[in-house]
This record gives sequence, C-alpha cells and structure tokens, in this order.
Amino acid sequence: MAKSVRQMKVRRRPAILSHSVNSGCNLRCVFCDEWKKNTLPDGSISSSKDPSFEDICKIIDLAADFGIGSYNAWAAEPLLRKDLPEIMKYAKSKGLKTFMITNGILLKKRMNELIDVDYISVSVDGPTATREIRRTDYEAIIDGVRYASESGLLNQPLLINCVISAKNLNEVADLAHFSKELGNVKMAVEPIYLFQRMNETDWDDLIIGPAQREKFVSLMNQLIKMKKEGYPLINSKTYLKQIRDGKAIRNCRVDKSILAIDQLNNMYNCRIHNKPLGDVIENSVFGENNEIIKNGITGVWNKTKQERKEMIKNCEGCKFFGYAELTLMNNYNIESFYGYDWL
Repeated sequence: MAKSVRQMKVRRRPAILSHSVNSGCNLRCVFCDEWKKNTLPDGSISSSKDPSFEDICKIIDLAADFGIGSYNAWAAEPLLRKDLPEIMKYAKSKGLKTFMITNGILLKKRMNELIDVDYISVSVDGPTATREIRRTDYEAIIDGVRYASESGLLNQPLLINCVISAKNLNEVADLAHFSKELGNVKMAVEPIYLFQRMNETDWDDLIIGPAQREKFVSLMNQLIKMKKEGYPLINSKTYLKQIRDGKAIRNCRVDKSILAIDQLNNMYNCRIHNKPLGDVIENSVFGENNEIIKNGITGVWNKTKQERKEMIKNCEGCKFFGYAELTLMNNYNIESFYGYDWL
C-alpha cells in the first residue's frame, strides 16, 4: 500500500499495469470485439498474434522499473495461454502483486497451476444473461468459481465482477447472495456502457434505457442496503449511489491508477478512450542480458503528458468501477477509502 501511495501521489504515476497477454477467447460475448482478433475462419483460436513470453517478461521488467506495483493479466481469456503460470511467477519475482481476469470456463481445470496469482476476478452475469450475452453455460462458470473458492489455493478472496445490463436486472442480487454463501468470494458491479471500440455491437437489447430505469434504481438501492448489511460487495457506497443516480465519476485520475498495454505492446492511459500512446518495446533499448538501457514506458509516458492531460480534461466521466473507484480515492473521498475493499 505504501509503495502504491508513493507511486500515485508522489511520483504521480499509475500503480497498476493491466496487460493484454492474448486476444483469443473461448467465448463469443456479444458486447466484446476482442475475441474476434485471433479467431480463424473455421472458428478455431490462433495464438500467432499473441505477445511472446520474452516480450511479456520485458514489459514486466519495464513496469517494475517504472514503479508499477501490481500486474494484471487480462484480455480476451488469459487462461488460454499455457505459459500463464510462468508469466505470473516472473511478475512475482519482480516484486509485483499479481492479478488475473478470466471468464471462468477454464478456472477449475487450471486452478492448481495458479499458485502465483494473488487476485482472481471472474466475469459473471447470472443464468439468463450468461446464456444470452456470453453464449455459454452459466453452471460451467459457477462450477469454476465454486471450485476455486473451496480449493484452499486462493491467496485472497476471489472476485465476481458483474456487469449490469437489461438482461440481468433480476439476477444481480442473487449473485450477491451466492457470493456471501460461498464465504471466500467478493463481488463488484458496474453498469454496461458503450466502449468506443465496440461499435459493431447491437446495444439496444443490452443498455439500461428509460423502460428499465425504475427497476435499475430499485436494484441499486437494494445493493446499497446489502452493502450496509455486510454482503461482500467491494464497491463503495459513493460509487453505487452515483451510478444509481446516473452520474459518471468526474475529475478522472486514471493517470494515477491504471496503465494498460495491449497484446501488440501499445500503451494506453485509458482503455475506454482506447487511444494508443506508443509501443513500449519499440521505444525501449535492452542490453545483451536484457537489462534496461532505455525505458520505453517512461519515455512514452513523459512525451505524451499533454496528450494525456487533454484526454482527461475532455472526458465526460466514467462508470467503469476500476477507474471510478480509484478516482474517488485519489480525489480524497473518505467513504471510498473504507468502502472500496477488495484491494
């Protein structure tokens, strides 16, 4: 915590790296375009465009040198990488906390390999929404969540991340009950909203419009009440109330929280705006023993200062809980310091 606070407040840099270690996926979620990048015409998954293990290690080295304290492997589905355990082991060897975001389908099969993963987040929507949005069996995901929570292998409680859409308004509270019953599981919620890079999705069936507004407000009030009653919801009450009231979180502090790098080694200050700032490998120089001579993350970060500033200045606000909660904390919202409780 002290290292992260120094990184964010003193050095004014992000403390978390969110790294796309692949782009292929074993699901075909309707609101996501990431899985399309490595899907072959016959429907099989290609790994030819994924970053090499060597490049991933270089990025971890660059991140540690930059002051990053936490490494988050994500993308379409990181568990498709056979070498994911080695990636996480390498990140741990550099003193980084390790995170992973997964759809959960392969969690039961590979849980025993994930001894170097500190935090695991699983995307779960509810029975109906899982079938209609993720096009897969809800029980297959829940089976993985249950196995992981009962395995005794978790370093920290597993996190269920639930995106609230028009498809699952009647199922979100049940997920909160399920999380509490398991005892070693926490839950985060956030509303669905349009990512700028996902413009091929038919959003009409997913977005929470005027017809669903009353039900959405009722759900958010229920979740706030459950939070007060001790249900394992990691969201702060401040965030839940602002989302309920339709207010995006302003005065963004993404530049002091999360840095993103995609599978092509491009760095992003914000994955919502999705504007690449530069190739961190291309802008780095390594010696014969892979020691860092010129740091691409630092270089790209410094030369894009004005660009990042303008991006934040012109942003209309954020509802993505990963950015929003850290923004509230960086803006000294006292309740968020105590209410946002996963990390």
